[in-house]
Amino acid sequence: MKKYLMLFIALVLFSVGSQAKDVYYGSTPELVKISKETIFRFHKQVRTISQARKFEIKPADPNDPDYSVLSIRPRFSKGTTKVAFVLSDGSVANLKLRIVKNRRGSDEPFYDLKPKSMLIERSEKNLPVLTVMEFMKSIDKDDNIVGYKRVVKDKWISTGNIRGVSAKLIRVYSGKDYKGYVIELRNKYKTKKYDISINKLKFSDPSLAIISLVDNDVLLPRGRGVSKTLLKVVSKPTSSISDLKLPISVVIEKKGDKQ
Repeated sequence: MKKYLMLFIALVLFSVGSQAKDVYYGSTPELVKISKETIFRFHKQVRTISQARKFEIKPADPNDPDYSVLSIRPRFSKGTTKVAFVLSDGSVANLKLRIVKNRRGSDEPFYDLKPKSMLIERSEKNLPVLTVMEFMKSIDKDDNIVGYKRVVKDKWISTGNIRGVSAKLIRVYSGKDYKGYVIELRNKYKTKKYDISINKLKFSDPSLAIISLVDNDVLLPRGRGVSKTLLKVVSKPTSSISDLKLPISVVIEKKGDKQ
């Protein structure tokens, strides 16, 4: 009899691996519908379970208890309960277990429970390789970039000792391989001209900067031509805008030159 029982359990666990539905949990409880005995498989051993009085929960294999593979059986015919599974690594799987009527094909008896961080890691692995030039072209055109978060900003940043130019951070792109900044530079004066020397752009840690692009490398006096421009910077993902040193300098006019 014991041999038959072990064979049945082995078949069940094989089915878990081949037919299981992935559930990624985070801070918000994930809804899982249960109508009959259901197998939950976690990536770590379950240490404690709270608020689970409406369910009978035990290891799927009673002869070889593995608390990462649990059998969940409803005690009632209906109801919804928030259940917290505390894992051996201290993480918590918050689930909303809902008891529903048993309808053929309406539910999935096997679930793989995984933290959402695994979903992010998996999606990042499947992303296409993006070169730095492709990334720069995308932020230059303000395209949506798969795998990168685009945040609109309206933040003034330092221009160092240059008081005649204002600098405003307007967009930030963050992802695994790069971080991109789009900065609006504006000449505030009517008499001075400024040069944007992108080859001199750097962060406090020079190794963080990769490439930069500016629409206009000269800011003319306000009211006398192009007095504002957009500066795009691609850096390593660990960079911070507060460490960026903007390459702005006053253009000294020679005698006879026209402003």
